Amino acid sequence: MFKKPLIGRYLSYHRHSDPNPLVVKFREVFYRVVGHPYLLDAVRASRVLPNLELKSNATVLDVGCGWAVWSLAIMIEGARVVALDLPNEDFWEACKSARINKIPIDFVLGDGQRLPFREESFNIVMGLDVFEHIPDDVKTVKEIKRVLARGGSLIGTVPTSEGVRFLLRGREKNRMTKDDLELGHQRRYDSSMVKRLAKDAGMRLEKLGYYNQFFSEFAEEVREILRRFKVPDYLLFPFLFPLAKIDFVIVPEHVRGTGCYFKMSKV
Repeated sequence: MFKKPLIGRYLSYHRHSDPNPLVVKFREVFYRVVGHPYLLDAVRASRVLPNLELKSNATVLDVGCGWAVWSLAIMIEGARVVALDLPNEDFWEACKSARINKIPIDFVLGDGQRLPFREESFNIVMGLDVFEHIPDDVKTVKEIKRVLARGGSLIGTVPTSEGVRFLLRGREKNRMTKDDLELGHQRRYDSSMVKRLAKDAGMRLEKLGYYNQFFSEFAEEVREILRRFKVPDYLLFPFLFPLAKIDFVIVPEHVRGTGCYFKMSKV
């Protein structure tokens, strides 16, 4: 799904006002070949995307969209997409790039705990690595249920406390890491917490699986080191992306991992 040249053009304007045309072309070709442009999403995308089950003219809400690359991928497949987030740098950069490239994504400022939409407005809601940031995740899922059409689905991902990280930077209280605290995470999840979240929000849990990020975390660490020497990302990715994909090849989704994905439906 992510193998589209438009993503290369879209991301070329992320934190750049006038990207080099040769770099833009390189990204178009590269993302057409490898897919998702974020190393830590190499496995997550492979787990999540098949569960979207997109139909023509579906309406999709991307809660906590960030730089909206997921919104873009869904829009390319023919869905009408609304990308929602609180004000942040990635959100504004996504708005800018969409405007420059004439991409028909509707960007909305809003809070997942108080969605500014009518009831039954969407067929699918995505909340990818969002719920761990939200103080009241049950309230948020209830809000998502309100705006979902009957039979609609919530596709989400959350970090877990069940998997072993390849590079662990230290544990804090409540199974949190220093990275979690720096990123503003409220919690890490386990399978029982996800099941309880669905039950408390009145949703049906359809599927729960895991993704591991042993090699993708290592690839991301290498990327961060090389970026200090001003090595451009578009030169790093051809070498690091295959490394990040190893997790998907060798670790099945039932193995408890560093993150989990779930599908909930409104009944």
